[in-house]
Amino acid sequence: MITYPSIDQVKRAKQKSPWDFGNEILYRLCRDNFTHKQSDKTLTKVLFIGRIYATAIERRKNKEDEINDNFYIDTVEPTFFNSHLDDWLQDLNRIKEISIDRILQILKVHYSLTSILYNITHLNKRSFCSKYLHFHLPELFFIYDSRALIGLRTFINKVPKELKSFTLSKNIDQEYAKFFCKCFYLKQQIQKNHNISLTNRELDNILIEIANNLLIKKSI
Repeated sequence: MITYPSIDQVKRAKQKSPWDFGNEILYRLCRDNFTHKQSDKTLTKVLFIGRIYATAIERRKNKEDEINDNFYIDTVEPTFFNSHLDDWLQDLNRIKEISIDRILQILKVHYSLTSILYNITHLNKRSFCSKYLHFHLPELFFIYDSRALIGLRTFINKVPKELKSFTLSKNIDQEYAKFFCKCFYLKQQIQKNHNISLTNRELDNILIEIANNLLIKKSI
């Protein structure tokens, strides 16, 4: 079953938010420091996005591992530096919006980053990677987290048939692929039904509003 946000929900999503100022700082940080060849800039991006969005990369499977600045300097920064992330991002940076023929490429970049970070954390950093990539390429990556999932389920339960093949592809994170395809489809339907084009951030505003309302009702 698929339902759609109301016109009021869509209009609210496009209004200014108290969080816009802080988010723009992160967007500008990544826009002005797009690559990962300077350690201070890489560490700042990873720390700021991870900690502000509650997906800090230092959370690791082995709770006994000592967490300190050395982990970032000796492990995290070299991991980004020695990866092919800059090449992947530069390729995607030529794309202005998501299209059917680019979905698999986008999903593979997310999967590749999660695989790289799994090697140093032994945890699936699906949420962190979606947010980190979103701030570098905001129109190509949807923000994945528990609240966005809750909000999305109120509108769409299953991946539409025409997008199902992407979730079965190799070298993708299946959970993120399902989430991504549902978000992509929902954006298309909002455009079709309300003649309003949403950014990925504005779609996230709708999902978070719905999730917060549901959580409030549940707590009463």
